[in-house]
Amino acid sequence: MAETVTHEDAQYALDIVRAICTEVGPGLPGSSQERERAGIIQKEFGSHLGAGNVAVEEFSVAPGGFLSPYPGMLPLLLAAALNISTGRIAGVSPWLTSVPALLFSIVPPVLFVFEFLLGCEMIDPLFEGKRSVNVIGALRKPGIERVRRLLILSGHHDSAPENAWLRLLGYGFYFISATYFIGLLTMLLMSIMQLTGLVAGDAGLVRAGTLGWGLVAYPIVPAILFLPLATWRRKGGGVVPGAIDNLSGSALAVAMCRFLVKNPSHIPADIEIRLISFGSEEAGLRGSRRYVERHLDELKRLDARLLNFEMVAHPQMAILTSDVNGTMKHSPDAVKSAVAAAQRAGVPYKERSAYIGVGTDAASFSRAGLRATSLLPFRVPQQQIAFYHQRRDTPEALTIEPLFNALRLALEWVRSGGE
Repeated sequence: MAETVTHEDAQYALDIVRAICTEVGPGLPGSSQERERAGIIQKEFGSHLGAGNVAVEEFSVAPGGFLSPYPGMLPLLLAAALNISTGRIAGVSPWLTSVPALLFSIVPPVLFVFEFLLGCEMIDPLFEGKRSVNVIGALRKPGIERVRRLLILSGHHDSAPENAWLRLLGYGFYFISATYFIGLLTMLLMSIMQLTGLVAGDAGLVRAGTLGWGLVAYPIVPAILFLPLATWRRKGGGVVPGAIDNLSGSALAVAMCRFLVKNPSHIPADIEIRLISFGSEEAGLRGSRRYVERHLDELKRLDARLLNFEMVAHPQMAILTSDVNGTMKHSPDAVKSAVAAAQRAGVPYKERSAYIGVGTDAASFSRAGLRATSLLPFRVPQQQIAFYHQRRDTPEALTIEPLFNALRLALEWVRSGGE
């Protein structure tokens, strides 16, 4: 009988996470530390597949387009200052402050929708370009020359900037996050009201649309202060080890690689397995996006299907039915295949739609019309408060059982050819 995955395979994945956190530490997108983390994963892939079956693909990324707080913070600050000054500066027409106030108040919600919510690279060209890498290992059953399908198992090796609000406030993070959106809406509505009053010649409406000290104190000032601490410590490799988010995913791809090399009978005869560790996921899924753009014709020709590992921190495997803050649906067939694999493996699971803040590398594949989904076994709010995007995301927070269950599910998915 063919071997199956064991806790020793899960321990191997955990040992990789520990080694990277110890030898390199955190690795923000585009940093030298991110590249070092990728180098260790490349070495591990090579030790099982041979160096000739491992590729490293570089790509350009501008992390500031997604991670910098300034495109959202400064327009909001300018909008508030201009709104307050309308009609109060001698010799300055109120039109010269009210119109720009409205324009600046529109910028933050537009950026939120297009850059963050929908994942568009709207302002990336305005920021410093850096280089990042994807690491790709390829595996087939010995003697197989032609394949009919490509199965991809993936994670990402970069880590996030620290969210200081989570570390400092705990559950208060949800209050300050809500305050930010209340601030955006308040600023926009007040600016519309103020300008409408000018157009109508209604001085009372102008006054009603001008921020007073009460609204400045809440929610405007807290909203302006929210963004800098939401992406804190962005220099060098950062301070977040990223053991769970998401070295756990990349280490599982390596562990599956090792297992399948030792047990090739589990690989269907007409299937190629690719094991990928993406870079710059925390900068808006840029690594997986670049990979899909570069290989799209091949991925379509080979009927590519992807199962992505993301934040493997809980024994119950959450299978995503949507992604990118819930704005993008994953293929029902991809979800069905992951569910069937979980059932065959006897692994606890649930189907879950994405919520605000969730974006995984599977989205880049689904956006291109490919079959993809992510495993996101992560509890909200408990584990989010405990370590998500914090310096507490260390190997000590990672346990064997979630890794073991993810491997069991992934093996059944591979054995079925992604069906």
